[in-house]
Amino acid sequence: MNSPRQPYVSVEAYNAAHPEAPLPLEMARRHRLRSYTAAHRGLADDVTGTGFTWTVTFLPDFPAAGERDRTGVVLATRWGTPPLLVLGKDIRLRQAWTALVERWPTRLSEAAALLGALPRVPAPTDSPA
Repeated sequence: MNSPRQPYVSVEAYNAAHPEAPLPLEMARRHRLRSYTAAHRGLADDVTGTGFTWTVTFLPDFPAAGERDRTGVVLATRWGTPPLLVLGKDIRLRQAWTALVERWPTRLSEAAALLGALPRVPAPTDSPA
């Protein structure tokens, strides 16, 4: 599912669908998350037709320097508020960040295409080896 779909209209709706990578309910915590903002201009919306500018957030938590990469969800938001659009799921967060900053997309479709081209990391299974 590494392609844009219908946006979630609330944080609660997104969190219910993605409990493995929740977006914090508190705005102060959202502002501390790693985000790609295209030099604080936001990404132009050429996907949903809202006319909003979007930012890209990495969930559940971007790995700190020296930590191993994490798998998660890359989410487009309207500067931390709904609507919320999943751009990539089950992808490596540092790899996603690198893909964005190396190409510096300025439109939502460009970011979605870059993230959609990244490999998905299979979820671990509960079955014995």
